[in-house]
Amino acid sequence: MTAKETQMTEPTPLSDADRGTPTRMPRWVRVAAIVVGLLILLFVVLQLTGIGGEHGPGRHMSGSTAPAVPLLAASSSAIGTAV
Repeated sequence: MTAKETQMTEPTPLSDADRGTPTRMPRWVRVAAIVVGLLILLFVVLQLTGIGGEHGPGRHMSGSTAPAVPLLAASSSAIGTAV
């Protein structure tokens, strides 16, 4: 056998992907996943316990009892056209 034939018949070393061993996730991916998971858990706990308070459109309105104006009428009057 010649040197050229010997080089061609020798098996090439396998890379990590070819060996079937999984590669590890980068550290920043694991940290980001843990942070997102903790934030979701915190949100769920706050919603279930009611600590976060009552949410909705009424939370941001003042305490006055002004009559409600339909959205279409309010937007038309702001433009200066009649409905």
